[in-house]
Amino acid sequence: REVATTRRENSSSENNLSLKRCTACYSVRYCGVPCQSSHRKAHKKECKATANKRRDFNAVLFDLELNEDNDATPPPSPPDCDLCMYRMPPGAQRSKYFACCGKIVCKACWSRSGPCSFLDMFDPNKSEMESFNSFLSTFGQNGTLSAERRNELRGCPFCRSTDDILALTVEDHKIRERCLVSRADKGDSRALLELALLHKSGRSSAAFDKLRGDEEYICDGTYMKGKESPEGDAKAFEYFQKSAALGNGDAYYELSEFYRQEYNAADFFDCLVKAAALGSVEAHDELASLAMEKKEINLAMNHYKFLAFAGYSKESTEKLTAGYKDGYVSKEELASSLRAYQAAREELSSKDRSQMEWISAGVTSDGKVKPSRLYL
Repeated sequence: REVATTRRENSSSENNLSLKRCTACYSVRYCGVPCQSSHRKAHKKECKATANKRRDFNAVLFDLELNEDNDATPPPSPPDCDLCMYRMPPGAQRSKYFACCGKIVCKACWSRSGPCSFLDMFDPNKSEMESFNSFLSTFGQNGTLSAERRNELRGCPFCRSTDDILALTVEDHKIRERCLVSRADKGDSRALLELALLHKSGRSSAAFDKLRGDEEYICDGTYMKGKESPEGDAKAFEYFQKSAALGNGDAYYELSEFYRQEYNAADFFDCLVKAAALGSVEAHDELASLAMEKKEINLAMNHYKFLAFAGYSKESTEKLTAGYKDGYVSKEELASSLRAYQAAREELSSKDRSQMEWISAGVTSDGKVKPSRLYL
């Protein structure tokens, strides 16, 4: 939750503003000490209760026995993107699922070959005004598509359907949800995962139906969303469970996040382990951090080897290098991991993905530009 909404909205450098978490409960963010002090009386009771839950959660988690299997199994080779034929980046958030036909492509290909080319609209060689005018020519002043412009857009690059081309309006989201339900009924684990994410983010039909009057469109960046609710979370949890039961590692990872929010350490850890066994790079990253906290360095190194073979992050190679210096990783293991990481990054890298990294870049609290990790 972000308490400092007024200060954030009135800031002239919104993108550079770094909201600070309450260091006791980590559940509320503030723009500064004055904002935190003014909210302290209202927050004090909830803060204490949440802090106690966090402490108990961490204590139970720390006492759990980690898996002592020392075999660093390389991750299964991911499929290639069906459009660019480059290796698919690891993790569901780095790919786009077409609900109309069930095809999956990398996000850069969706940006290039989807309903409209974001790479063309946000050309880094164009000025900000040229890019903005290009955006308006496609979406209009209110961020939605006219009927005429929508008919001009390309359909799905595989089946040419326009049922799931670009979910900008309430009706678009409802059409996408109907397509997902149809594919989920056929046992598609990714469709179930996408349905869960719709309900979790407040973009389901039920969430939109709760809106009234001028709440018809709640803008979240470019996209429209409805109201998040406990009912939506419960439905999302149900779909995540169904997707996980079909062997989807990303669904198990999402379930672990649900259990984390409920401070259920045992189920949180169980879902993390299952997600990692199914190849979830996020789960391996989480387990590596947990192992480091528990001083289980050998186990942590195994997870970092997995991440290096997957080409997930440069941090994994830095951790392995530090492990080599401390005697936890042999020279041969380090060399093979570094070669595997370099090979994976070469297979993952493409011109379009590199461009989208910078087009979607963010700004850190110290003013540095940080490329997006949604494409590589």
